[in-house]
Amino acid sequence: MSTATEDPRGPAHRARDTTRWDIQGLRAFAVLAVVVYHLWPNRLHGGFVGVDVFFVISGYLITGHLLREQLSTGRIRLGQFWSRRAKRLLPGAFLTILATGAAVLLVVPSALWSQYGRELIASTVYAQNWELAASSVDYLDADNQASPFQHFWSLSVEEQFYIALPLLLLLLTLVVRKRVSPVTTARILLGTVVVVSLVWCIVQTNTNPGVAYFSTATRAWEFALGGLAATVALPAPRTVVARSVRSGAAIVGALALLASLVVITPATPFPGIAAALPVVGATLMVTFGAGTLFELLGAVRPIAFVGRISYSLYLWHWPLVVIVPIWLDHPLGWKSKLAVLVVSLVLAAVTTVWFEEPLRFSGWVRTLRPRRVAVLGVVCTVVVAALGVSTLTAVHVQEVQAATFTKRLQDGEVSCFGAAAQISAAKPCVDPKLADVRVPAPSAAKEDDPNPSPDEPDPNIKKCWSGRFETCVLGKTTGYSKHLLVIGDSHSNTLLGVYRDLAAKNGWRIDLAGIGGCYLTTAHQQSLSPASGRGCDRWKQQAIAFVEQHRDADALIVAHSTTQMPVDAPEGQQRDDATRAGLLDAWQQAAGDDLPVIAVRDNPVPRRDVVACVSRMTGPTDSSCDNPRSVALAQTDSSAEAMAAFTAAGGTGSVLDLTKYYCTDTTCPAVIGGVLVYRDTSHITGTWAKSLEPYIDQQLKQKLASFSR
Repeated sequence: MSTATEDPRGPAHRARDTTRWDIQGLRAFAVLAVVVYHLWPNRLHGGFVGVDVFFVISGYLITGHLLREQLSTGRIRLGQFWSRRAKRLLPGAFLTILATGAAVLLVVPSALWSQYGRELIASTVYAQNWELAASSVDYLDADNQASPFQHFWSLSVEEQFYIALPLLLLLLTLVVRKRVSPVTTARILLGTVVVVSLVWCIVQTNTNPGVAYFSTATRAWEFALGGLAATVALPAPRTVVARSVRSGAAIVGALALLASLVVITPATPFPGIAAALPVVGATLMVTFGAGTLFELLGAVRPIAFVGRISYSLYLWHWPLVVIVPIWLDHPLGWKSKLAVLVVSLVLAAVTTVWFEEPLRFSGWVRTLRPRRVAVLGVVCTVVVAALGVSTLTAVHVQEVQAATFTKRLQDGEVSCFGAAAQISAAKPCVDPKLADVRVPAPSAAKEDDPNPSPDEPDPNIKKCWSGRFETCVLGKTTGYSKHLLVIGDSHSNTLLGVYRDLAAKNGWRIDLAGIGGCYLTTAHQQSLSPASGRGCDRWKQQAIAFVEQHRDADALIVAHSTTQMPVDAPEGQQRDDATRAGLLDAWQQAAGDDLPVIAVRDNPVPRRDVVACVSRMTGPTDSSCDNPRSVALAQTDSSAEAMAAFTAAGGTGSVLDLTKYYCTDTTCPAVIGGVLVYRDTSHITGTWAKSLEPYIDQQLKQKLASFSR
């Protein structure tokens, strides 16, 4: 968000002929749009475009400042420029990060400390946008909890702009030397950025929307368009017509901004071309707003004051939106939302008036040389980041302890561990030693995933989980006793570790292909973007073709999530029917009557806060985080119905149902036999999958034997 005001006096003391009150009002509009959207997203669908407005304001003010310096002195003093930015940005940001980090340690369950600690560090070094972009491209991070540091992504993009723009202006000036004026140089640079970045923004939004939203490259055109506006020196309007044209252009910009709040919704592919509506609107406002009605509006004291505290308001409101419901242990209602709004305004006012401005405009800070500002900035950055490091260290200690204990349990013949508890049996297995055991540690649950990481050294194993259709080979490549094919989405791949062990133990060969969200069906699934939907359909076609070519295998094992990327049902058809029909059609095409199909029923659905809930437990495990069976199994994966139709039509197959290890007659626990069952709102932990291994082995052998009779 824009923080580019350089005047050392508060709005009430600034001269009307030097202050752009219209921009101050635009700041107030932008920050209130963001805050209201975060508190009442269903009431103001497009409020998040306030961030784009801030990008335009920053581009306009910073470019104008750099050009004025270049025109008056012939150079850009990088040290002075970055020093001013640090004095303006860092005190408020570091104060908010420290206070939020302390609140996280006091209020937030330890299950979230790892994510929050990483984002605290990323926010401190202004790399939060890339941290979020890295998470957003991972399908398994789709359930990532919103962190109280998440809003620093936009500040990170701005900071990167503050670094890049003066460097690029200086570089281009050196190339053209004095043959071209600084204004023309800026226009060439910024115009090029607008074109290239906008094109890339549109492409990236269609192909990789998660990265597109947070990427500096896809947002650069918004700053650059505001910067181009700063290169236009409009003469003072001397006629009624000139004043009318200026006012009309500003009004068009204001109407575009208001329209963007309604027309643009979270479902709109964004930023993409849709961002042009608020960006162009804001550009018209900063270009033509001076001397119009909007300057009078911006000078109204309440509006001017909100514009004055807009930076602090942006900093404080989001941590409260995230942490207060965790503290209350229930979602925000109207009263608590109003309380958050009031507290945010009070904190912003206090921070701005009694901390930021007195510090920034104090004599010793104003006279600090750039080198000393740099040293102070580095020291403060290290101190603030240390809070995140300490959080990650505490999490690591918990994880090591839990991992050590898990290894000891798995290596020893400990009874009743995990699925061995047999919770649905007439006499469940109960080991008192496991009463207060919960492994993996909730803070490590997310990483308890058998899927290969991006830095997996084995190229064969990397093929088990990739963005295109390819298979990895588990177990023997020759001389194997059984040949199995495994095709599915992330829920299929939660059993990857089990398949590796079974292939090695039984002398089998297992060809496995996994990808986020897609599975073996001919039905079209909902997806994040048209491009990802087309990619998913292409993957499924390739999967069907692969199975057709390997019908000499002993069995095809399929699995899919009941909650992620559901099927798009044709008009007039129920989703369950469309899901069943898609499965049946794909199995018949791929396996025909020759290849047996084993459909693994999906795991029950846990509570949305299951990991955080378990992390709050102290002492013996209780049932507070369990999900009623009726809720956990409310959504059917249609495997049984599809299998019945498949076998009735002449195919061979069976359903592998593990529900009895997850649920009793009434409930599906979050912790079973000392094992945390789920690592997020959908996927099981690798430790739980490992405990299921002997039962999967037994059922697979029984089914394979029945097929060969």
